Amino acid sequence: MKFSPILVLWTLLSSALFAVAAPADNDRGNNDRERKSLKGMEREYKRNIRETLEKRDRRHKCNSQTVSIRREWGSMSKKDRLDYINAVECLTKKPSRSNRAEVPGARNRLDDFAAAHIQETNNIHFNGNLYAWHRHFIWTYEQALRNECGYTGSQPYWDWTLFAEDPRLSPVFDGSKYSMGGNGKVIPHGATLLKAFGKEFTLPPGTGGGCIEKGPFSKLTVNLGVNPVILPAAAAAAAAAKAPDNSTKNYESTMEVNAAGINPALQYNPRCLTRDINLFWSQQTRVADVEFLLGCTNVDCLEKRADGWEFGPEVPQPLIHAAGHFAVGGLQNDPFASPGDPIFYLHHGQFDRVWSIWQGQDLKNRVDQVGGTKTPFNVPPSDPVTPDDLLAFGAVARPVRHRDTHSTIDGGYCYMYD
Repeated sequence: MKFSPILVLWTLLSSALFAVAAPADNDRGNNDRERKSLKGMEREYKRNIRETLEKRDRRHKCNSQTVSIRREWGSMSKKDRLDYINAVECLTKKPSRSNRAEVPGARNRLDDFAAAHIQETNNIHFNGNLYAWHRHFIWTYEQALRNECGYTGSQPYWDWTLFAEDPRLSPVFDGSKYSMGGNGKVIPHGATLLKAFGKEFTLPPGTGGGCIEKGPFSKLTVNLGVNPVILPAAAAAAAAAKAPDNSTKNYESTMEVNAAGINPALQYNPRCLTRDINLFWSQQTRVADVEFLLGCTNVDCLEKRADGWEFGPEVPQPLIHAAGHFAVGGLQNDPFASPGDPIFYLHHGQFDRVWSIWQGQDLKNRVDQVGGTKTPFNVPPSDPVTPDDLLAFGAVARPVRHRDTHSTIDGGYCYMYD
């Protein structure tokens, strides 16, 4: 099992780079023997949450009778999956509520969510807002499905570990009418070049690369985000023949704006939804990878370990949050506009589940933990995150305090995972 260095040059055949990453295997192998199993941690989480809910008076807003249960996609009935799919498709037909002067490209409610993520990307990744912001974002999306499209179920999640060897075999991606749509059309292509968070890096090609052709969302129009820079297959092969450059290139992390002062990712850019399921990345979302993440004893570690910079951004180490995105590829390779693909919300449902399981091992001491600073990689150096910090969500929700996202069974929330 191999891990990738975070934000370094990737090419399909760069065996030298794999050798650089290899030592992380041994480190993690030693830790595996000292950790609880994932199944054990899942049971502990559910037991502790249920005990808390059972102790509550029935007049409490969130108790054992009122809690919503979020389920894994494959465990849902076909009817429940269709209900969810229909609600998402409904949302894509609802008119945008974004300010057209600020988000000229938004055409529907799904675009509003993509726009909010684009606007906040540099405030919510590789820092102390990662889990909190995305928890409220996914919850807000779930409420939109319910309140605007009549959905009566809960937000599902995609458990990466179940089909980590090949997600194409999963009920999530099998291309049936009960799936979240299939892989992209198979087209020859090379690596994808990305710029984000002050870094420039390259992702290897996967197994598709084109528009999704089977299942739900094959007709979906993606309106926001910039077109990716994808090398031709021949260029990728030529790059692989050269010694890999393991350094990262720094650049300004804020995307350039046009003369009107608008981020180009917020301009109107209609195109099909692409995917490029990548087995290298999916195989970094196995049970052992989740267990390694859950071995953290504080939330600062959890945030850094999830994105592979616990020991600094240049050290090879697992990065399960990014791996889940890159395993799907296509639009999911875009760290700004990725919510334009409905699979984003199942991926981040699982990511929120992982945080919930971690919190559930010690509710008293873990639920209200905060850590990290306010800038990606703490560059430039910034203040520590505090429970009173406000998190912004563009046109999809009012700002909320960090502390109000900490418990899934308090405040505005009332849900747990199956």
